[in-house]
Amino acid sequence: MSYKLSATLEAHEDDIKSLSTPYNDTIISASRDSTVRVWTKSSNEKSNYWEPSINYKSSGFINSLTFNKTGNLIISAGQDKLINITELYSHTLDPEFTLIGHESNVCCLDYKDDLIISGSWDTTAKVWKDNQLLYDLKGHNASVWDVKILSSSPAGKELFLTASADRTIKLWCGSKELKNFVGHSDVVRALSLLPNEQGFVSTSNDGTLKIWDMQGSVTKTLTGHESFVYGVKLLSNGDIVSCGEDRTIRIWSQTTGEIKQVITVPCISVWCVSVLPNDDIVAGGSDGIVRVFTCDPARVASDEELLKFKESVESIAINSQQIDESKILPPEALDTAGTKEGQVIIVKSYQGVNEAHQWTSGMWVKVGEVVGGAGSSDKKVEFQGKKWDYVFDVDIQDGVPPLKLPYNVTENPYVAAQRFLEMNDLPLTFTDQVVQFITNNTGSVGVADASQSSGANPYVQQKKKLLPHTQYLGFTTANPDSILKGLIKLNQTSNSPFSEQQMAKIEGYFQTNNTNDLLATSRQIIDHWDNKLVGYDLLRHITPSLQTPPEHLGEFIKMGLQDQYQTHKQVYFMSLRFLCNCFLNSQWGDAIVTDPKIAVSILELIKFDSTSKETNEKNTNHFATAVATLLLNYSIYTSRYKSTSFQTQLISKFQDLSLDVSKVSNEAAYRISVGLGNLIYVHKELKFDSKFVGFKKEVVKKWGSESRFKELFEEIDSL
Repeated sequence: MSYKLSATLEAHEDDIKSLSTPYNDTIISASRDSTVRVWTKSSNEKSNYWEPSINYKSSGFINSLTFNKTGNLIISAGQDKLINITELYSHTLDPEFTLIGHESNVCCLDYKDDLIISGSWDTTAKVWKDNQLLYDLKGHNASVWDVKILSSSPAGKELFLTASADRTIKLWCGSKELKNFVGHSDVVRALSLLPNEQGFVSTSNDGTLKIWDMQGSVTKTLTGHESFVYGVKLLSNGDIVSCGEDRTIRIWSQTTGEIKQVITVPCISVWCVSVLPNDDIVAGGSDGIVRVFTCDPARVASDEELLKFKESVESIAINSQQIDESKILPPEALDTAGTKEGQVIIVKSYQGVNEAHQWTSGMWVKVGEVVGGAGSSDKKVEFQGKKWDYVFDVDIQDGVPPLKLPYNVTENPYVAAQRFLEMNDLPLTFTDQVVQFITNNTGSVGVADASQSSGANPYVQQKKKLLPHTQYLGFTTANPDSILKGLIKLNQTSNSPFSEQQMAKIEGYFQTNNTNDLLATSRQIIDHWDNKLVGYDLLRHITPSLQTPPEHLGEFIKMGLQDQYQTHKQVYFMSLRFLCNCFLNSQWGDAIVTDPKIAVSILELIKFDSTSKETNEKNTNHFATAVATLLLNYSIYTSRYKSTSFQTQLISKFQDLSLDVSKVSNEAAYRISVGLGNLIYVHKELKFDSKFVGFKKEVVKKWGSESRFKELFEEIDSL
C-alpha cells in the first residue's frame, strides 16, 4: 500500500521548522511561533487523534530539535542562540539546562550517546558533553545547516559530519577536519546517515539529493524535486524520504534512485520530515501544520479527512514552470498510465478547465489548476522587461491615464496587489479591492487560498481584526533593468568605475538573478563609489531572496544610516528600505535585525526631518513611509513574540518620531499608527501615555476622515 494521510495536527501558529519522532505515540515539533510542542497519540487504537501540549516557549523562532532517549530529554535551539534542554513530559516551560556559546541562530542539532552537536549561522558547529563545550568545529565559510554524529567514541576520535551554505560537507575526527565533500552546486541543507557508516544522503538548494560513500564519492544523484530540498530521512527498508519547496514529500528507492511515490502537500514549503519507528512519515509545513502519512490501512485517516486533504491540494494553482506545457492533453489521457512516478501533465477537463494531474501510486491525482490556459510564453504580455500572464489597465481617477497592473497566475494575488500599490504610491488600504479585481478578471480558482502564505497581504484581516498586525511589510517592487541602467549610467562618472569586462559580467548577473554575485557588486559600489545610492538599491532588491545574511551587514547598516544621513539623504532613505526588506527574508531576516545589539543600534540611528530642504515633497513622503514601515516591523516582532529585549528604545523612538512622520502622508500615518497599536497590544499602559494621547488627537484631526483611522483607533481604545 502507498502512503496516505493519517492525521492532521493543528496547534502551531507559524511555520514548522523541525521534528523529532522518538516513539510511535509521540511527535515533537518546533516552530517559528517560538514553541516546542509535544503531540501524544490517543491510546484508543481506532483513533488518529494527537493531543498537543507546549513543552517550551522561547523568545524567538525555534528552528531545530533532537532527542535524548536515555533521559527522555528534548533538545531545542533557534533564534536566541541558546540550546535548551527540557524534559519530555514537563509542562513548566523552563529548561533543565541551557548551553551557551553560539553567536547566531542555531539551525541544526543531533544527539548520540552523551554528545550533542549543534550548527549555526555563525559558521561553526559545536560539540557538547555533560553540558559543556567539547569541540568548536571551525572551517566552513557560511552557515552550518545540518550536523550529524557518526560515532561518539573513543574520546578524541569521535566522527562528525557538517553541511553548510558554502556548498560543502565536512567530515571531522574530534576537532580536526578529515575530509571535504564537494558535489552540490548550491547550499547543502540536510543530511541523513546510512546504516553501518556506509555513507550518507545529502540534500541541497540545487534541487538534488546525493548518496555518498565515506571516501567522498557520489554513488547516486537523485533528481525530481522542482526546487530546494530541505529535509531527508530513511525508512526502515532503506527507502529515502525527502521534502522541499515544491510542496512535495518524495519517497525514493535507495537501490535504483527512482521515485516510488510523490505526496503533494497544500502549503508552499515542506520544511522538515521525520519517520516514526512504525515507518509513518511526519512532515512539517509553512502553513503551521504537522501531517502524518501512513501505509498501514489501520491508521489511514477517515474518508472525510482524506477528501478534505485532497480538495485542499487541488485548490492550489500550479506554477507553469513545474510542468511540461508543450501539449495540453484531452481528458482521455487520464485513462493511460503515467510513465514515471511524479510525472505531471495538463489535461483540459470536460468543463474546459486546464488541470494539472500528477502520476502517483499508480493513479492520476489532481494537484491544481493552471488558470488562464497553458500559460505558454507566446501568450504572455511584456511589461517593464518581464513576461506576464496579464497586464490590466486600471482606472484610478477620471481624466488620468490608466495604470498598468501586471499579474502572473501562479503568484499570490496579494503580493501582486501590494507591488502595484507601492509602484504607484497608492495606499495599501486598496489591497482588498485590487485582489478582488484580479480574481474577478482571472477566474483564479484556488489561487486566493495562497493568501495565508508568508508573502500574503498584511492587511487582509482588517475587516475582522486589525491588531495585533503580524505580517512584515517591505519594499519589494523593483525593475532590475532600471537598476542596471542606473548602474551603467553612474559607472560612467564614478570615481572607481567597473571595467567593460566587469560590466559585461554584471549584466549577466542581472539576467540570471545571481544574488551572490549581485551582492558582491553592491558591496563594491558601497565601498568604493562616492554615490552609493544604486548599491543600496541593489541590496534592497536582492535582500529578501539571499540565502544567508550579507557578511558585512553591520557595515552596510552603519554606513547607510550613520555616515550618509547628513550628506546623502537618498542613500539614508534607501538604507531604511533595505532594512525593511531584511524582515521579509524568511531564512535569516528578523533573526538578525532583531538581535538586541543590532536592533538598539538601528533604532538609535533612525531619524526623520520633514523640513529638510534636500528632499522634495514626493521624496519626503517616501522617506516618512520607510521610517514608519521599519518601526512597524519592529512592533510586529514585539507583538508576535512578546519580546522586551529592546522595548525601551523602540517605545522612545515611536514617541520621538510618530507625530512628525504622521504629518507627511496618510500612508505613513497609518503605518506608524498600526505600529503604535501593536505596542499598546503588548503594553496596555501606553494607551494613557501623554505623547501617544497627543499623537492620536493630531492624527484624527488630520486624517480622521478616512474610515481606516477611525476603525484602528476604536480598536486601540478597546484594548
